[in-house]
Order: sequence, then C-alpha cells, then structure tokens
Amino acid sequence: MTNCTEKVYLLLDVGGTQIKGAVFNEEGNRKTDITSYPSKSRESADVILDNFAFILRELMNTNPQAEIIGVGMAFPGPFDYEKGICQIQGLNKYDSIYGRALEPEMKKRIPEIENAKFGYLHDIEAFAVGEAWFGEMQDESKIVCLCIGTGTGTAFLKDKVPQKSGEGVPECGWLYWLPYKDSIIDDYISVRGLERICKEVFGEPKSGKELYDLCQKGDETALKAWKKFGDDIVAAILPVIEDFHPDAIIFGGQISKSFTYFGKEFAEECEKRNIKIHVQTETSEKAMQGLFVKMTRG
Repeated sequence: MTNCTEKVYLLLDVGGTQIKGAVFNEEGNRKTDITSYPSKSRESADVILDNFAFILRELMNTNPQAEIIGVGMAFPGPFDYEKGICQIQGLNKYDSIYGRALEPEMKKRIPEIENAKFGYLHDIEAFAVGEAWFGEMQDESKIVCLCIGTGTGTAFLKDKVPQKSGEGVPECGWLYWLPYKDSIIDDYISVRGLERICKEVFGEPKSGKELYDLCQKGDETALKAWKKFGDDIVAAILPVIEDFHPDAIIFGGQISKSFTYFGKEFAEECEKRNIKIHVQTETSEKAMQGLFVKMTRG
C-alpha cells in the first residue's frame, strides 16, 4: 500500500513583537492561513523557547497526520544562521536566548520533529529570496530589497542568489552602517529617522501610521515630513544602490505603505535609470517562501 502521508514544512517569520507562522507543502504551496502570535521576546529563555514550541505545535495541529520534514525560521540578526544560534544582545528582544541553539531546544520539546531538517535565514534575506523566486520581479536578474522599519534592512540578489560582496555590493549586502550626514544611514532611513523629521516639522515625534492618516486628510505638514524622508532616501540610498546597477528595487515593510507620499522623487530617479520599483507591504509570506527555497534548494 502506498504511503500517502503529506509531507510539510513549518515556517516562521520571527519578529520582535510578533511571530507569524504557516504550513507549506513539498511544492512550496501554503496550506494554512498565516497566523500571528505574540513573540514574548523580552521574557526568560524558557518562556521564549516554550513559546516557539507552542507555535510549532499549533501549526502541527492543523494537519495532525502530516509528516514534518522541515522547520524554518526567518530571524533578525545578529544570529548564526548556519548553526541556528541566537546572538542578539542589548536589543530588548531575545536577549535571554543568547547563545542557545534552537534546533535541539525544539526537538527536546517536540519529539515528533526529531527527524525534521532545520533552516534559518536573516529575515530581510528570506523576504528578498521569496520575492526573487515568487514575486512580481522574479524575472529580473539583479534585485535590491529595502525594508524600512526599526532600521534599514537590505539584501542584494543576482540571479535569485543573495550577494554578500562583489561589484556594487556593500559588505554583507548591508547599507545600514554606511556613513550619512552626521551619522549612519540606519539613523535616518528608519522609524527613528522619521521621528527626527517629525520633531523638526511638528515639534513632536509621530508614527508612520499617524503621518499616513494625516496625509490621507491632505495635511500639508505631514506631506512635508514625508517629502523630507523621501529626500533622505534619494540622497542616502540611491548612490550606493546605483553602483550595483539593479534591474529592480523592492520596498518592504510597514513604512512602505506610505511610498505614495515619500517615494515620488526616488521613483523618478529610478525611472531615469530604467530601474523598476515594486512595493510589498506584507512581507511574511515572501519570507516564508524564501525559507522554503533555502530548505529545498540550499
């Protein structure tokens, strides 16, 4: 008799406040809704690790008969992605699991996944790989992904493969540490960079959502704030990206929802250079697809 047990992957997009998870089959198709769980990232090591195990079990329970052949995690850095060891310290998230290898901790808590393969990717890289394989720009050879949030997350890809060095590629494919104005790019192209601008124009910090809502009402000061933010993106990001000669740039993350308000000049400059732009505000599914590629293609 043929064994028809479905083989599946449990894939997690791990963030500082939320962890999103879903089940994918062997063909890379998502079999469940993407479900969001609290990360508990500021708790003790046992609480954090038990929470990971709880989430994995919740995903397993969507198809109790399935064979778990892989567990993948898109995880923010610093992190040892080869060994699956968290190296985060002093970032107010996951500090208590510093130095802990996640695979043995999960297998200790969930014996049913003893034979499952584990895989890890940087969260921005996972998103970028997912976009390169499954997104709207999948036919483009050279892609830069730019995710703006608590910092400036970037990934450079050539023929769907992340580039850590080479012509036009900053060290590790990261822009955040490069000099800009009186500091580094990360201090300007980020939530705190936006807050800095808001202090200048409003006299107080505002969130990206607050600015977006004000722009929806036609608020001139909010439009001015986004314009200044967009000017910084052109000045800080474009000269570095230009050296790579990308075919496409993909914006990801929540702040990208306001691309209409901050991205006009950047889009115009890209059009002059025949660079396509795509905005993807929901990154989790692409991050999971990137994990699937990592685990099935290496």
